[in-house]
Amino acid sequence: MKFGHEDFFDVVGTERDAIEDVYPAARGSGRGLTRSQIEALGLSGQEANERFSVKALDLGARAAYAREMPSDGNEPVRYRTVMSGATMTHGGMAPAGAVAPPDLPSLLLNARICYIGMSLVPAVTELVVAELLYLGYEQAEKPCYVYINSGGSINEKGEVVGMDNEAYAILDTMRYIRSPIHTVAVGKCHGNASLILAGGDKGRRHALPHVQISTGPPKLNRTFDSTQNVQIRANECAMYEDTYMDLMAEYTGKDGETVRKDLDRTRYFTPNQAIEYGIIDKVITKGLNVMEVRDYERLLAQQQAQYEAAGVPMPGQGGQQEERRSHADKGTVGR
Repeated sequence: MKFGHEDFFDVVGTERDAIEDVYPAARGSGRGLTRSQIEALGLSGQEANERFSVKALDLGARAAYAREMPSDGNEPVRYRTVMSGATMTHGGMAPAGAVAPPDLPSLLLNARICYIGMSLVPAVTELVVAELLYLGYEQAEKPCYVYINSGGSINEKGEVVGMDNEAYAILDTMRYIRSPIHTVAVGKCHGNASLILAGGDKGRRHALPHVQISTGPPKLNRTFDSTQNVQIRANECAMYEDTYMDLMAEYTGKDGETVRKDLDRTRYFTPNQAIEYGIIDKVITKGLNVMEVRDYERLLAQQQAQYEAAGVPMPGQGGQQEERRSHADKGTVGR
C-alpha cells in the first residue's frame, strides 16, 4: 500500500493489516497526510503494531448508545453525561453561564435533576455521586432533585446485581453536599432504593400517586464456595442489614426495635401508607410544583447579553462558519 509519503510513513506487514481492518476507508486513500497527522492518528510506529483488533461496528455501537439514558433494558458499556458547556471557577460557574445542553442527561442535570432509572450497580453509583458532587459545587444554595425508579440492588428477576454499599455511597454524598435534597419516587422504589427515597430532607420526600414502594433487608444470591468465603459474605450481609435498619429508623423517626420487626421481610407500601410510616412526606398531584420554575427565554436573553457585552457572537449564530474546522486542520495551521 503506497501513500505517496514513503519517507514519512512506511507501512509493512501487521501495520498495514491492522490499519485496513480498523480503517477500511484507508485502503489507498492516505495521500496528503503529513507526518504530524499520521502520528496523531496513531498509524505509525510501534503503536500500530500493539493496537488491539477492534471492529469499526463496535466503535459505532458504543458511540450510538453512550448518550442513552441508563435503564435495566439498556446498559451501555460506559455511562456518561455532558454536564454543561460552562467551566467551574472558584466559587461556582464561569461568568458566561451555561450553554444549551446537548442531550437529555445534560438537560436534566442542567435542571439539577439526578435520575436513577435502573438497579444500583457500580456504574450507576459512580454517575449519581459525580452529579451530586458537581451540583453541590456549582451552586450549593440551590436544591437537587433525585428521581428514583429502581429496584435497588436487586433486578426484576430477584437476583442481587450490586453491593448494598452502592446505596450507602449515594446516601453519604446526599448528606455531604450542602444543597437541599428532594427525592421523588417514580414507578417503583424497592429495597435500598427506598432508603434513598427516605433519605431526602424532611418535608421534601415525594412520590407519584401510583408508585410501588417496598422495603426489605439485604439478600444473598445462592452461591457455591468455601465455607470461609460464604461465612464472610454472610457477615457482610448482616452488617449491611444493621446499617439498613439504623438508617431507616433515623429517616422514619421510629425506634430501631419497631423498624427491625416491621422490615425483617419484604413489605410493600402504597404512597399513603409510606406517608404514615414516615418514608415520604407527600404525594405529588397535578399542579403541585416540586421543581424550581425556570424562564428559559429570560435565561437565553441574559446569556445573549453577556456575549454581546464581551463582543463575541453566541455559539450557533452567524459569523463563525469560517472558523469551524477539524482538530486535524487546526493542528496543521502554521506548519
